[in-house]
Amino acid sequence: MSIRARVIANFRASVALQLEGEAEIVKAHALRSVPLLVAGDLVLCEFDAGVLRVVALEPRESVLERADRRSVKPLAANLTHLGIVSANPPGIDTLLIDQFCVAAHRAGVGALIIFNKCDLQNEEEQLRSRRVLDVYRSIGYPAVAIDTKSDDGMQPLLDELEGRAFTLVGASGVGKSSIIQRLLPDKELRVGAVSAATGFGSHTTSVTFWYELPDGGAIIDSPGVRQYSVAHLAPNMVRSGYHELARAAESCRFGNCTHTVEPGCGVQHALAEGTVARWRYDNYLKLAAQ
Repeated sequence: MSIRARVIANFRASVALQLEGEAEIVKAHALRSVPLLVAGDLVLCEFDAGVLRVVALEPRESVLERADRRSVKPLAANLTHLGIVSANPPGIDTLLIDQFCVAAHRAGVGALIIFNKCDLQNEEEQLRSRRVLDVYRSIGYPAVAIDTKSDDGMQPLLDELEGRAFTLVGASGVGKSSIIQRLLPDKELRVGAVSAATGFGSHTTSVTFWYELPDGGAIIDSPGVRQYSVAHLAPNMVRSGYHELARAAESCRFGNCTHTVEPGCGVQHALAEGTVARWRYDNYLKLAAQ
């Protein structure tokens, strides 16, 4: 009889699983016919001579991939959102945020915009951050301002996480580790349980993990996620990741409009009307030109 399970982590030689309806982490081996498994995957398992084996991978609702020089490899599966973290300091980088938003669209997941370290901003910086967050909210992205030093500072993020499975992405120094520490105060205990089940001990430091959150939802902690590039995407793929531009483009005179010099361009009209933010459009031009 097949047993359904969630992949918590992949150690190449074996995987750590959480069996459906169980809290305990167990070790399993995947058949050679099973594709590369990643954290978040749902699989079917069977016992064979006392050894638990993954016999099938269930269809993924989404997959987060990372491109290297040779190929595109899956990194995590069945997420609902990328949690895109920015902060000042070191500085709010809207081009990088937009790059991640395009990556989320290509991965088939939503984007959750998180501005961290708001307790360190002066009044002018806070006003500027609110204006940027308001633009993202107007597009349809959930967007929050937080700080990790207090429960009240974390509450806006907690209010957005129920039922969502996400991973945190963003530049170095924006506080991703501090957010994870607040969300998973028992992280070391959980890693210890996985280490005990798999026997991989210190090798867990470079592995992607799926963690269930106490109030619902899950977080994927992935040291492999640093920065996405959309340089390999065609300009039309970049355009599709700018949701407000895609909506405005529905009124373009030409179907292959680049939204730059063509007459009757719906995006240019939206810019003139102020319904598309100029800085978002400028970011689009930079990404489409890569």
